[in-house]
Parts: sequence; structure tokens; C-alpha cells
Amino acid sequence: MNSPFSLLFVFLSFSAALLLSLHTLAAPQENTFYDNVEWAKNTPNEAYNDSEMTLNLSDFCSDNNPGCESKIRQPDEAGMTDAQITNQSTLEFGSNEHAQAIKEGFDNNSVTINPNDDTYRFATLSIENAYEISHGQSNQYVECDSGSQCLIEHIPKQCHSPTNNNVPCTKVPVAAVVAGHVTYRCPSGWAKQGNKCVRTIHQCRYDDRNYVVKSGGNSNCSSGGTHYLWNGNRGAQNQGFTMGALKHSTSWGACKGTNWNKKYEICGPVQQTINARRHCSNGYTLSGGNCIKNNITWRTQCNLINSCKNTRQQCIEGRATRIINGIPTTLDCWKYRVDHQCTRPNTCNVLPADCTTTSTHCSLQQNGVCIEEKVNKSCPQRRCSATQLICGEESFCLDGDCFEAMETTSNRFNESTSALAALAEAADGLGDPPMIFAGKGMKCTDAAFGFADCCKDGGWGTSIGIAQCNDEEKALGQAKKQGITIALGSYCAKKVLGACIRKKKTYCVFDSKLARIIQEQGSKDQLGISLGTAKHPICGALTPEQLQNIDFERLDFSDFYDDMHRNTNLPSAKEIQERLQSAYRP
Repeated sequence: MNSPFSLLFVFLSFSAALLLSLHTLAAPQENTFYDNVEWAKNTPNEAYNDSEMTLNLSDFCSDNNPGCESKIRQPDEAGMTDAQITNQSTLEFGSNEHAQAIKEGFDNNSVTINPNDDTYRFATLSIENAYEISHGQSNQYVECDSGSQCLIEHIPKQCHSPTNNNVPCTKVPVAAVVAGHVTYRCPSGWAKQGNKCVRTIHQCRYDDRNYVVKSGGNSNCSSGGTHYLWNGNRGAQNQGFTMGALKHSTSWGACKGTNWNKKYEICGPVQQTINARRHCSNGYTLSGGNCIKNNITWRTQCNLINSCKNTRQQCIEGRATRIINGIPTTLDCWKYRVDHQCTRPNTCNVLPADCTTTSTHCSLQQNGVCIEEKVNKSCPQRRCSATQLICGEESFCLDGDCFEAMETTSNRFNESTSALAALAEAADGLGDPPMIFAGKGMKCTDAAFGFADCCKDGGWGTSIGIAQCNDEEKALGQAKKQGITIALGSYCAKKVLGACIRKKKTYCVFDSKLARIIQEQGSKDQLGISLGTAKHPICGALTPEQLQNIDFERLDFSDFYDDMHRNTNLPSAKEIQERLQSAYRP
């Protein structure tokens, strides 16, 4: 363990470094504050002295010019009019060799001021921001703390931005003919043979080639008989032929009696053949001996890049039956309007927000619609240069009507003073063992299931229902109000049947805002030292070695400034001026 003497040495070394930094910061302000005020006020009285202004006219005249002094007292021009004086000066300018030499030199060596020259621009900045410079007020052109002046350059930039315009296209059907299988069917009573239908019927005929003849007479002459003739060929009854209706009958008496001859229709089997009827399956149409149908696909009538996506479609030609490829085709919709959104990268987002748009034009179209614009912007770019600018100094003038410097607040003074205050407070924690910026873990009950809200951040003086809160919780509420706590989170303090019915919140509480700032930004954020958990807080003290490793320039003490100024009794600017002026009075 380090001895108290070694700890004190570490602290004093650290304090000396900061004090030296503060002294360096404050010295220029102290040396320039109201310098030579009395001298400035006496200047008008000392600037003019009658005894030193006596003129001897003979000094301006040569010895060979006796009328010189009288001409000085009463010059010829005293009796001239303004026009005469102007004419005389013009003649003199044209005839005087010295005047002509000056004119010639000026014409041959003319100088044109470049308004874009940095020297000229910085000089113009000083004129345009004279009020801010004299009053010690920084702005975007003047940085009083660093003594710099800044030029704002407007740099042209280009970027691309999506328009998010809707891109409409149309979608129409495209029909392709598809052939199907043809089947053959025969009527009832017919037999199918390939693509033919056949059947056998009993048909009766009577003509020169088709008949049945039957003859007869007396038995002593000749015997009668029956003969069948079918398509000019003799047939027989056993071949399926039969005798039909009587068509003709004759008789004669040549043979001891009456002979007769009768003709009848002949009836026989006849085979019939017809073409089988073609048939198509459902959805197909018979055309030219083939079964065909339209296979419908849809085509969008515009070509878009891949980043254009369909967002909506709407039917604009409704249900109808149309003849397509010779086939009646029925569709619920014959044309759709299809809307698209095209995604494009927005490169304008990377440019600073203070850039202004100077012009735009379309850089990419789809189906006649602009989906991307090329944007021309003007972006201000700040360029600063150390010009040894001195702000807020006392202004002097010959007539004594001088500007009196205004009070200005230096953040560097605040930062240095805060750091010194932090070291002064750290000194209180030196000891054996050292307890620098030590904190204490405190807990409160979160509102749930009838418990009071003892973890609220404000309103402890007026709220109702805090009677259930204990003294520690009330003290914690006041500490949060003072800004001296660091929250560590919450945890379940009590469970019933697996459900949390009461929660606790935990905080590290310190003695001051300075302690809280250094523990939070220095110990925790810079050094990575843990303050523990909500259930097991640590809130431990810093060692002198840890304090030395904290970079105080990275600490934000702004939360402490109000407390520091409120508790510091500083003299006003008027009081300082009066004391300074009284010190110079005899």
C-alpha cells in the first residue's frame, strides 16, 4: 500500500501541471485588460501643441523668388471660380512633366485587386465582422478563442436522387396455339374401324341388275323356278338374299296351258361405311381436323430495369370472348395497367445538410417517366486560418469616445477552473487508504402492484403516496435531483409463482457533481472500471494512480459550470474597471 507521503506527492505533481496550464491561459487576459486606459483618455489633449505648430513661410520659398510669401498668403486661385480652378488643374496636369510621369507609371503598372485572393478576403472578413471582433463574439467567420478567421467556400457537388415517381405499364395476353389429341366416335349401331364407322343393313333393290324372277306353267312343257340377280351376279337364297315386293308379272299359253313370269325386288345384306366423327377433349376446339386451343401467357408492354418492382395492377379491359387464332377465347380481363416503383440509390444523403440545390435534371427514365434526378448542389466548406486575431480588446480613439470592452465568458476558463475544483475535492479523499471520489450504492422500489413509486426522478416535495418510501429512498430522490447519481439498472427483488411483483433500481450516489462526472466519464468511460451491477453495486473510490490516468481534457464539465458560477463571488466588469481607473488617478 502506498504511503500518505507518496500519495500526496502524486497529487501535488498533478495539481502543478493543471495550475501551470491555467496560468498560461489566464496570462494574456490579465496583461491586456484595460492596458493604458489613462493614456488613451489623455491622447486628445496631447495630440495638438500650439508651440510645435509655428510655420515659417520663408522655409517654403527660394531666395530668387521674392513674391513667394505673399502668394502663399494670397494665392492666385483665391479669386478664381470653381470652373476656373478645374480648368487650370486640367491644363497643369497635361503640361506638368511630373504629373505625366506619374500617370505614365500608373498606366504601365496598374494593379487589379483580385477579390478571390485570400489576403483580400481575410481583410474583408475583418471589416464585415468588426462588431463581433471588438465585442469578443465568435461566429462562423471569427473564432476568438483560437484567433482564427474562417472563409466559407461554396463547393459545387453533384449527387443522384430517386424521384419515387410511379411508372405505369400495360399487360396484355399472348396466345399460342396448342394441339390436342383427336378421338373418333361412331353413332349407335355402327362399328368403328380406324377413323371409319361401318354397319350391315338389309336393303331391297330392283333394276336391270338387281331383281328376283319367278316363273311357272303346265308340267308337260317346262318346269318353273326362282332366280336371284344381285349387282348383275347370280345369287342364292342361302347367301342371305330374299324376295321382295312384286314388280312385274306376265303370262302366255304356248304350252298346253298358261305360262307366267313374275319379277320381284331382291333384298340382301349391304355394308355401310361413314367417316367417324372427330371429338376434342374439354377446352380444345376442332379446327381443320385438329383439336387446338390457345395457351395464354401475359406480357408487360414495357422493358424496365431490375430494380423496378410491381406495386399494383388494375384491369382496364374487362371480361369478353374474342376470336384468337380462329378459336373463341374468353378471358376475365384483356388488359391490365401495372404500376411500378423503381428503387435507386440516394447519393445526396451523404452530403451535408446545409448544402443548397442549384439545379436538377432527369438522369434516368423508364417508360417515359423520370425515376432519378441528377442534382447540382452548392455546399459551404469552412476553411480557417490562424491570423493572430485578437477579440474583445479595449478600443482607443483620438476623441476619447471609446468603446468599453464587454464581459465575455471563456469556456477554457470554465474547463480549467472545473479541473482545479476537481483536484481540490480529490485532495479531501487523500488518506490511508485513499478514498478519492468514493460513492455509495443506494436502492429504491419501483412502482408495481400497489407499491409506491419510490424511484421517481422528481416531485418529492409535492407528490402524494410517498409515505411508504423509506429514508434511503427519499434521500436517493434528492440526490437524483442534485445530479449526483449514476444509474446501474434494475433487478427483481421479489417473485411470486415465477412472476416478479417488486423491482429494485440501483444507483451509485456521490458527494458532488464533480465526483459523479469524474467517476462516470473518467473512471467508467475512459478507464473501463466497473461500478458493479444493480444487484451488487461497487461505487468504489479512485486511487491516485487511476486519477492520474484520466485525461481531464476529455471530460465534459458543462454540467458543473452553473454550480461553479453560482457559488463563486466574482467582481463585475464595472467594478474591475472602476478599481483600475482609480488606481491610475493621482
